[in-house]
Amino acid sequence: MKASTLTMPLMFLALTTAAAQAQSDTTATAPITAAPITGIDGTALAGSARASKIIGGKVYKGDTVVGQIEDVLIFLDHASVTAVVLSVGGFLGLREKLIAIPVSQIKVSSEAKFTTELTKEQLAAAPAFDFGKLK
Repeated sequence: MKASTLTMPLMFLALTTAAAQAQSDTTATAPITAAPITGIDGTALAGSARASKIIGGKVYKGDTVVGQIEDVLIFLDHASVTAVVLSVGGFLGLREKLIAIPVSQIKVSSEAKFTTELTKEQLAAAPAFDFGKLK
């Protein structure tokens, strides 16, 4: 009698352990399906550019280089480009200053040439940009 009293709980324990093991094996091998991420398609990608390719690009007014893109500022709340940071003035890296201009002031031609209607004088008169003001 004692043997059957002890046997029943052990059999129950063995069955529940085997069932749990079988369920975990099924879960581990079942394919994980996730919903696709919307908003990025071929059209969106075709109209995009990598920031690493933009940084370092020369900015022209007509045929004259008026600055170089040093950085790109992102508006965090809307995940959109706010401004570009240009180095302007100077010669061979001397006496250059950084300024931020709204991204709307930069145009990109089909040849990936960055242009602006801002003059060298306007850019030189712009206040210096301070990275310390960023979050």
